[in-house]
Amino acid sequence: PVSSLVRSFLGTSEQIMDISQMSEEEQLQAAMQLSLQEVAPAERLPEEPRLRPSRPKPRSFPSKDPQDALPEPTRATAKKKRGEPRGEAEMDQKAVEDLLQLLFGDSPEAVDVERWLKVGFTWSQRSGTEWGLWQKQGGPCGVYAPVQAFIVKHLLFGGEPIPRRKEHPLGTGADDEDDRGAVLAHALASILFQCTPNSSYTICQVHFSAEGDSQEAQAVQQAAPAAVAAGQGSSVLAATVRQVARIAEARQVLEEGVDSWLAGPLGVLSFLFSVLVSRTVATVTEDMDDSSTPLIGRFGHCSQELVNLMLIGESTSNVFDGTRWLGDDPSSGFLVRGVDSERVGVPQVGLLSELETYRLLSVGMLYKNPDFPIWVLASPTHYTMIFSTQRSDSQLSEEAKLDQQVKKVFVENSIDEGGLAMSTNLGKMLEALGIESKKLPDAQQDIVREDVILWEDFRVWVGRQFNVVAADKTSGKIQLFLYDGQDPPGPTLKSVRVELSDIDPAFACGGSEGDAFVATLHTRWPDAAVLVENL
Repeated sequence: PVSSLVRSFLGTSEQIMDISQMSEEEQLQAAMQLSLQEVAPAERLPEEPRLRPSRPKPRSFPSKDPQDALPEPTRATAKKKRGEPRGEAEMDQKAVEDLLQLLFGDSPEAVDVERWLKVGFTWSQRSGTEWGLWQKQGGPCGVYAPVQAFIVKHLLFGGEPIPRRKEHPLGTGADDEDDRGAVLAHALASILFQCTPNSSYTICQVHFSAEGDSQEAQAVQQAAPAAVAAGQGSSVLAATVRQVARIAEARQVLEEGVDSWLAGPLGVLSFLFSVLVSRTVATVTEDMDDSSTPLIGRFGHCSQELVNLMLIGESTSNVFDGTRWLGDDPSSGFLVRGVDSERVGVPQVGLLSELETYRLLSVGMLYKNPDFPIWVLASPTHYTMIFSTQRSDSQLSEEAKLDQQVKKVFVENSIDEGGLAMSTNLGKMLEALGIESKKLPDAQQDIVREDVILWEDFRVWVGRQFNVVAADKTSGKIQLFLYDGQDPPGPTLKSVRVELSDIDPAFACGGSEGDAFVATLHTRWPDAAVLVENL
């Protein structure tokens, strides 16, 4: 027994002793000496770096035909013959009524309906803004702004870059004024493409049931707003439809109408019909938290559901990341939907909201950090858009990418707008971020306070697990442009300089106090100094 004990000790010693000639007493003494020696600790393997959660990828459409893609328009497409659409069928009256009901609800004001029966897609005539859409009626800005965003996306980041766009992003030149119709059709097709998961698109042209200059036609057009408001819209409005299986063909049909029916008084409504029919009325209402909510509200203002439909192809009711349960018990609670990266990926175009400055909602990281540096700006009464000509202005640092994922997980488990979470959800939250369950006790000790977890505590703790420290405020400048196509006062383009620094903006040139626009920008670029100039 003693010899086996000595051998076990000697096996860890750097020197090998021969104990075969030792007495039992000598063996015992040798064992005692060895037990007092420091044994070199076993060499620890270096810990593998923890994989950080990856940023969601742009949206994919596995159910679409692989050949169904939307290539960038070419100069040749701009010269195609344009005219009336090649409608294959007349939409039945019940379908027309259902679409109008979805858009305007049960009892809209006739004056609000009228706003949507007098607007098409036309271009600004002001110098330097010729690539901007001209909004001649209040109300449809929630459609104009997203369409304008997709136009800008193509101008700045699609095809060959044009150097003058860095300084004059919406001005036309002698070489591209004829391209506007093709680019508008491409922007509309881009929105239509992401609204349906399948390779099936329906192009609708809405028209008055009596057209022309006759007295009957004039009477129908004058009576149309009141008839729609009374739930009798199919007596004054009709629609032709054409279904195609390729988005490129849909774009061609749209391009053929950019100078005629899309530019006419029912052009915007025709495009909305196309989007709703392509996605289907049933799917649109399933997206919404409350299917009885009309997509167009008081004063003809677009709902958040309609704006989301234009931006991400889903008519969800919220702008936070992911989905949430209202109520403590998911089995009896109510599921509300926002921007879910698992379904829509990273939005191509983002959104910022003035309502966030009043703490009425919280815009998620996905909308604040879109794939392209283009954002629709939402206010209680109007939608505009801002953009940068530098693609890098929307790119995320490693810290921001992690922050985006951590925020998404926290919001999905929060009990408010993303500031508090219950400690009972901590294990699930760590698992969603790929953090091992053995870290749970440490997390509970470090960040749980009276069964509650604060967002900032959770953010910092998770950052340490991935060896990421919250990024310090950095200095730098971002050149943005703000476009508003509404008339009055008329289409305008402004320069917006955002200066990032650690200086309180109240002491610089752009404090947000009393300025709703600057305060809205601060929801994306906190504490930045903002300088706005007319161009």
